[in-house]
Amino acid sequence: MKRLMKMIGTSLLAIGLMGIGLAGFLFFTTPGQSSLTQLSLAATGIEQRIEQVDETWDQWEDRLERQVESAIPEGVRLFFED
Repeated sequence: MKRLMKMIGTSLLAIGLMGIGLAGFLFFTTPGQSSLTQLSLAATGIEQRIEQVDETWDQWEDRLERQVESAIPEGVRLFFED
């Protein structure tokens, strides 16, 4: 059991040190900063696409709601009013 805990601790330490090394590379070197810039631009593009999908979904919902409302006869609409 002690050996297993030591292996887990060593593995976590190694992974942590690799993460620190990667973070140092990304933040303190020119190629790393370039990579961060590219990642940031990609994330911005994805965010814009998600917003477009959200707007399209809202438009679709509004259109569907108007179609359903127009399909309900006038006499029955009184029961659905808020």
